[in-house]
Amino acid sequence: MRGRDKAQKYKIALNLITFFFKLFPKKFRYLFLSMFRNTSGSLGLALRFSLFKTLCKDCGENIMISPGSYFFNLENISLGDNVSIHPLCYIDGYGGLIIGNDVSIAHNCSLITFEHDYLSGGTIRDNPVKGNRIILGTNIWVGCGVRILSGSCIGNNTVIGAGAVVKGELENNGLYAGVPVKKIKQVP
Repeated sequence: MRGRDKAQKYKIALNLITFFFKLFPKKFRYLFLSMFRNTSGSLGLALRFSLFKTLCKDCGENIMISPGSYFFNLENISLGDNVSIHPLCYIDGYGGLIIGNDVSIAHNCSLITFEHDYLSGGTIRDNPVKGNRIILGTNIWVGCGVRILSGSCIGNNTVIGAGAVVKGELENNGLYAGVPVKKIKQVP
């Protein structure tokens, strides 16, 4: 049975778990998320999904958050429907993150919505951090080990090859790869 079918089948149970988590203050929900970060199987997926529903700015249906991923600043993250985030990802919503419908992010990816202001002078690592939103459109596949940096906007119907580093705007209907990322070809 596909994930979307399971999500539909157990929708009532997922809504009950989500309601239960809403009873707790936000700091406890973040604590629960860290406790269940590595919980495997259907129970782990259900718990993480329900916590995301209570912590994210917006959260669609049929969201799969695999074990072992790290998330920060969820209150600045919006997720569409049918989003899968695979193990060992690092995702920070400090500057704002919008992920559209039907997006798959493979294992070991990073989405970083901030950068250090290296022009302020002084010690670079101590300079202020500035946020800059990342937007992922719909129908996107992000290959394993991809790094998407702040200010990036990825168009609809896009594939990003494994290991790519993305900074900037990627047009719709493209296959992209490389460091830095380049358009390889147009896709239908």
